[in-house]
Amino acid sequence: MKISVEGCCHGELDKIYDSIIHIQETKGITIDLLLCCGDFQAVRNEADMECMSVPKKYRQIQTFYKYYSGEKKAPVLTIFIGGNHEASNYLQELPYGGWVCPNIYYMGYAGIINYGGVRIGGLSGIFKGKDYQRGRFEKTPYSDDAIRSIYHIRNLEVFRLKQVRQPLDIMMSHDWPKGVYHHGNTDQLTRKKPFLKAEIESNSLGSGPTAELLRSLHPDYWFSAHLHVKFAALVKQTFEGKETTTRFLSLDKCLPGRSFLQVLDIPTDAKKPYQLTFDTEWLSILKLTNHFTSISPNYVQLPNAARSDNYTPSLGNLAKVRSLMDDQLDVPGKFEQTAVAYNPAKVDKYPSQPPLKVNSQTTFLCSKLGISDPCRMIIEEEDNLSPLTMEDTADEVRLSDNYADFDDSSESKNLSVSFTDDSDISLLNDTYASFDSSVNNSMCRTPGNPEEISLDEIPLDDEDFDDQSAVVPGSGKGQGRVDQGSDNPSHLLPPKLDINESSDLGETDPDNSGNELESHLTILKRKKLNLQGSSSRDASDEASLSGDTERSDCGLESDKEEPPVWKKKLKRRNLNIYSSNDGDDES
Repeated sequence: MKISVEGCCHGELDKIYDSIIHIQETKGITIDLLLCCGDFQAVRNEADMECMSVPKKYRQIQTFYKYYSGEKKAPVLTIFIGGNHEASNYLQELPYGGWVCPNIYYMGYAGIINYGGVRIGGLSGIFKGKDYQRGRFEKTPYSDDAIRSIYHIRNLEVFRLKQVRQPLDIMMSHDWPKGVYHHGNTDQLTRKKPFLKAEIESNSLGSGPTAELLRSLHPDYWFSAHLHVKFAALVKQTFEGKETTTRFLSLDKCLPGRSFLQVLDIPTDAKKPYQLTFDTEWLSILKLTNHFTSISPNYVQLPNAARSDNYTPSLGNLAKVRSLMDDQLDVPGKFEQTAVAYNPAKVDKYPSQPPLKVNSQTTFLCSKLGISDPCRMIIEEEDNLSPLTMEDTADEVRLSDNYADFDDSSESKNLSVSFTDDSDISLLNDTYASFDSSVNNSMCRTPGNPEEISLDEIPLDDEDFDDQSAVVPGSGKGQGRVDQGSDNPSHLLPPKLDINESSDLGETDPDNSGNELESHLTILKRKKLNLQGSSSRDASDEASLSGDTERSDCGLESDKEEPPVWKKKLKRRNLNIYSSNDGDDES
């Protein structure tokens, strides 16, 4: 199975899918699955943009609404996790995952699913200590605090993932596991992002909870994004007397000349169809831990390590869940819109945050398993009703005591972790970006991301970008321009792509880790994109790049703080990306 992995999406679906189609046509391959590592921005309309933690002047509708409305359909099955810049009101409808539009599937706050025999796990959001132990209390209209806390991971999701015992092929998280940078080329990382050096040296960069999951789950692959930089590492651990290796890879955001897309080949069982299915173990964990579901802003108390194994599914638990699901584990393909899609001909200039809604996909799963829907609980609480489970029984809230077939006979894992330093590995191949000729000027800008501005002000190595810019072919002079500093007009040159394909992903040679990774994790890097159009800029654009920022507790905290000194020098190649049209604040 050929899987394409993408870093931060930021709503640039047209460009990402065009890149995939180009790869398929030029290399003569078929990509079976696309994984996106957060900041997906499933924005359906203007009201959804009001629920994003992004300054108004940086908000852009982008292109997801076309896939939501049915105007377009995703050419490849797409699975994504949430990041810290999302249409949070829409994703909140799907706490356990579901289709956000045909052929695009969200994994929920946390989840595990199967596709063609490949087992994929995901954790949405970023870590923030002050919200980690709280319930899912947020509701629209979001307060200034809630619009941020809604995408912070909770201890319940991490606790649930720690109960997983069956092998995991792929794990996705938006922010990085703490300490993972010690197992790759840190010198190269700090050359690209020098402001991360102090946090790396103090081992404060990254998320502690995801580091615990890395030690607990030890998947074959771990994909992340968030820091807008490509970085690879080999993490070796000892589990039950055997050494395991996790190939970690973080990818960039979708911009010209950036390493945002990766293609890899994973061997699968030919007898298993390429069908998206629920994971029995994960559904069992949801069932076992349902009584911990909380909509309170207060801290949620979870079992300590000594008692956590009581919530690890047994064979009887798995059989019970299969029975509850009527042995039908295929994810239902039915999708229903819960909001009106954006209409370019009828723009809402004064949108407001919409009320919280219950999604039929969540209702289906909750009714099958007898678990609680947090959205329904919030709505019922607002209506002064007792928040009950979908089985509508008060005792179900304590279901682990009454669920006779769910026992606590499972033994805990004994993890002995021994990390090794693979800082000399290299994954520098070729960056690739492709642009749709039908994209207009307003759709060609990445939506404002306060973190992006800070991250992009640091000059990168020459090998990471050409001092050129890309122009969308056929869109007219100057349209779709991503300026990088050159004034020489020319046509867009096709990229040169080198794809190493290998089906043997199980062996790792510690003495040849760089070559081994290069053969299995091929970065597609665009060689050349030339300029077309004018190079005129307004110096006032620099002043428009300031705004609220939030960095996760993975060492990136800077809420509403004065920008550091290096913010005064902005990369001229990024000005067109982050500047906004007049009137953005009103739309």
